[in-house]
Amino acid sequence: MRKSELDEVVDTFAATRRYDELRARLAADRVLVVRGRPGTGRRTAVLRMLVQEGPEGCEVHALDPGTEPADFANHVTADQAHLVIDPANVESGAPGGTLLDVHLNAVRQRLGRKGLFVVVAGTGATVEDAEVHDWVPPAPIDVVRAHLTSAFRNMGASPRGISPADEVQRLLDLSASVQYLSSNPSARESAGFARLLVEHAAGRRGEDDLLDYGHESVERMVGGLFGNGSPPPGQEPLRDRAFLMALAVFDGSPFPLVAELGDRLHQLLSAVEEPSARPGQAVFGSSPGERLAWARAGEYDDEIESAWGRLPERVVAFHNGLQWSVVLRHVWTHHPAVRTPMCAWLRTLSKDRRTVVRLRAAVAAGVLVAADFTYGFDAFVRPWGGSAVAMERQLAAWALYTAAEHGRESAVRRLLSTWSGRQDPAQRWTVARTYALLGGATALSALRDVGRMAVTMRERDDVLLTALEQTVEALLQSPAAAAVLEQLLWWHEEPGPLRELAASAFLRAGRRTQPGAGTIGDWPHLLFLAAREEDARQPLVRMLRRLLSDNATRAQTSGVLTGWVRAAQRAALRPGHGRHGSSWPGKAEDASASDVESALAELLAALVGNNNDRDRLDYLLRRAAGSERCGHSTVERLREALVRQQRTQSV
Repeated sequence: MRKSELDEVVDTFAATRRYDELRARLAADRVLVVRGRPGTGRRTAVLRMLVQEGPEGCEVHALDPGTEPADFANHVTADQAHLVIDPANVESGAPGGTLLDVHLNAVRQRLGRKGLFVVVAGTGATVEDAEVHDWVPPAPIDVVRAHLTSAFRNMGASPRGISPADEVQRLLDLSASVQYLSSNPSARESAGFARLLVEHAAGRRGEDDLLDYGHESVERMVGGLFGNGSPPPGQEPLRDRAFLMALAVFDGSPFPLVAELGDRLHQLLSAVEEPSARPGQAVFGSSPGERLAWARAGEYDDEIESAWGRLPERVVAFHNGLQWSVVLRHVWTHHPAVRTPMCAWLRTLSKDRRTVVRLRAAVAAGVLVAADFTYGFDAFVRPWGGSAVAMERQLAAWALYTAAEHGRESAVRRLLSTWSGRQDPAQRWTVARTYALLGGATALSALRDVGRMAVTMRERDDVLLTALEQTVEALLQSPAAAAVLEQLLWWHEEPGPLRELAASAFLRAGRRTQPGAGTIGDWPHLLFLAAREEDARQPLVRMLRRLLSDNATRAQTSGVLTGWVRAAQRAALRPGHGRHGSSWPGKAEDASASDVESALAELLAALVGNNNDRDRLDYLLRRAAGSERCGHSTVERLREALVRQQRTQSV
């Protein structure tokens, strides 16, 4: 080994308790077998041990990985340091490749009093009798800190003129550093990131380069997992890669679910790779721990939604939140033979009785559509989006939403516009549901296409009308709610399908509630919108006035307002509700009134344009007072607010 490399290892290594334990064992036994995955810093750790424990001035000799274990002793020199990295026969389990204790004893006899010998093996190495020590890598932040400290120490000062320790901490506190280190990168990747940070400190790299490094490192790592040079642990590489692909689809799910569905995919992949082989697979493959470590994933405690509520569960997930989509895109674009079996697998999953399985299959399909829109459209979107089965159309909506989120928004919008202009009821329903998922980001396009479908409907389709109402309702939950309300006012000006859609969608949204920010209890959503968003207040008041003055919608609108009165009473009954201040001006403080009630009082006052309006609202409140669900205290205070408003207008 070159002296320069050994000096760098000594200078940049991040020592840990595990390292100290293994170093002490090497000093005592002179022969050591260390097991760990490539890229975890295992080789760096062994080199440092050999330098620190070896005779002063001795060289470190690397044996040929092709050397058989029985020949190790023939290649060592007394009083020198030696290592062999991933011996090929030991890793592959070839005949005569098992590492035995007798082989190590023969090495020990040749080493002399000061010689050292270390075998660095992978997790799938075949070792019998000999004691094996698992390597535990240092924390990524410690690796980066050690490399940065070494770099600035060698420079003599940091580029900013502050102390090296302060400069190291500044770089570690950068948002790009925090984000990258939270993904639990390997020791090798962390060292590369540290070198990039040094370039950034010198002004040669920008923060965008730091952010890009995380994406690029995931891409390289995933490419290695599916490449021939980095086989997974155990003797079933295809099965473990199928598990990795299943984990990409079901990231954050229980291990048994991922393993079960991964084995289904493995059978389909096996039929492509070995079509003449008999179907089947080993019942016991690599251990869950080995699979997860190789896949760069871990196991965590979480809660899972079930038919019996939220239940505690152990789930598996990638350390890096980017990895699941990178895996899907990589296999789809770099391994074309995967496409046919993967399409068949996802179609099978889309018919699973479990909602979460169907949803994850649609999301995965959406990522694949984003990677290759033409192929993915024909494979998933067209058949699902035109299906007579509502569940399959919903899959298409989820897939299109995911594709838009992964960079294909313009293509998705063009498709939705095209389908909305056709008379295919299934495709139109899919358009509506997709816009409901996309929300405010596409509000203007959504309202244009929703309005077109409502106007051009040749015969009444109640299923599609409900979907259109739900889309507008969803848009009223978005940041674009004020613009949506203005559009509904325009739709409501003339009789026809747009007027009916505007009224029905608005009333549907009026029955929706949401948790009130900084308040006690649930708010009616539209009331919360009026109380908190200045731009939405006036169009909402105008819409309510129109619906109350229209014989066709007065009863339903009164029912919505009665529901708001009940919500105000529920909020008032909760102990310690308190008032947090109304955003509506001119309201006297009332210690017994809740935020919901205060906002409703102001809204009711704003709805009064003449005496008929006031009498209509007072009648509504008196009827509410006759209901057991509405307390008289809340109703009386709301009636008093109308009286105060009348007196103010009279003055």
